[in-house]
Amino acid sequence: MAERRTVELGRLSWKEVEQLVPSNPVLLIPVGTVEQHGQHMPVNADNMVAGFVARRAAEETGAYITPAINYGVSMAFRNFPGTISVQPATLTAVLRDVCTELIRQGFRRLIFVNNHGGNQTSCEQVARDLHREHGIVMGSIYPWNLGYGLMRDTYDDAAAVYGHGGEPETSAMLAMFPDDVRLDLMAGRDPIMNGAFKPRRDNTIEIEGQPVGGTIYLDFDELFPSGANGDPSVGTAERGQIWIERVVGYAVAFVKQFDNATASVSWAKRKGDAATHSAG
Repeated sequence: MAERRTVELGRLSWKEVEQLVPSNPVLLIPVGTVEQHGQHMPVNADNMVAGFVARRAAEETGAYITPAINYGVSMAFRNFPGTISVQPATLTAVLRDVCTELIRQGFRRLIFVNNHGGNQTSCEQVARDLHREHGIVMGSIYPWNLGYGLMRDTYDDAAAVYGHGGEPETSAMLAMFPDDVRLDLMAGRDPIMNGAFKPRRDNTIEIEGQPVGGTIYLDFDELFPSGANGDPSVGTAERGQIWIERVVGYAVAFVKQFDNATASVSWAKRKGDAATHSAG
């Protein structure tokens, strides 16, 4: 892989971007939101982690990172100060416009690095619309969700500690951004009862006699006044380093496989372009 001045598309001049297009690189588009993550974590955590993972993945492959889309759909958290939510239609329109502009300029291989569940519907809708309209196939990487799936073996009881603002989010942030985690403000682990509802995690509640939870739509503060569920107190920077190794490792593998699979397909090339290969 040739040495690059930067992996950030936003730090290139327009002339450098023009020269980059014919090489047909994979572009990573960080997408996040501004929302509370408990009393101990920053409201910008989703964006910080999306950017961290995207950068590391780009550095280890031939991909580039676009400027991030930092506002997302966080309506369930709006009663917590610092949360800034946009409407689903707003996010969908912005994602569509950004991707359409990249496609118009000649970039055809795009991956969302979306780090917020509330954005997933908009990301999928845009990806499917662009597939229909332009023939491209987009990918998506969801760092927080990957962490939940890849870290279970590091806990005695993952279900007891997992949650928004809990684990493994707290460990990951302690490893990536330790100065932004306020352990002195960390609240307790026990969820708050809401009438007859016993919360499990996020919008999931216990259903008596059933091993699988049920879904109910309440604002997050009605279930978890501290803003966090699970048990953040077991978080450690050491466990967070494992999170980084596994989640970034997955992201790198995903980008490389996406690159290998799309480097020579017809939809990924502008008319008249030769096949290229960008991953290291």
